[in-house]
Amino acid sequence: MVVLGINVPWDKAQLVPVFMEAYKVSYPVGRDAVGTITTLYDVDRTPINVFVDKAGRVVELHVGGLEEEEFVKRLEPLVK
Repeated sequence: MVVLGINVPWDKAQLVPVFMEAYKVSYPVGRDAVGTITTLYDVDRTPINVFVDKAGRVVELHVGGLEEEEFVKRLEPLVK
């Protein structure tokens, strides 16, 4: 399993370290400066969770935050 964060083009890159520290983010966060990833996944707002299966297919796009329990519930079928 891989968890990645993406800093979208409309958010300020310099706020990434502040966000990561404030929320104790332990996964890597990359910058989508030109919108390649946001275009690929049709992201037009944040936060969004993109769940991808082992074959690389997007199985769910969830707009909005998720509590840990709900996140795990959606993730478990994908890692079995």
